[in-house]
Amino acid sequence: MSKSSVKGTFAQAKQMGLELSSDGKSWVPIEELVVKLPPSGHKQVGISVNKDEGGSTLLKMITSVIHVAVPVAIFSCFIAAWLAYYILLEVIEFLNFFL
Repeated sequence: MSKSSVKGTFAQAKQMGLELSSDGKSWVPIEELVVKLPPSGHKQVGISVNKDEGGSTLLKMITSVIHVAVPVAIFSCFIAAWLAYYILLEVIEFLNFFL
């Protein structure tokens, strides 16, 4: 039997829903994966994932401190710049008095 006729035979058997048995002596129906659905009264359980679980308390504490410290530092920089501006104006006025 030629290779093409063997391939043709297997293709025809597959179309008919048959495959060669494990011993190679007979044709048997193709075993397909069957998924059985649960009965309609089956109870379904929902699963939720807590993404915060397992987080480091140290990391949470550090991020809390950063959330407070950064705005305070920015506000302090604005106050310092404002004071430096007015001190510089006073120095310039003082120097203009002597010049």
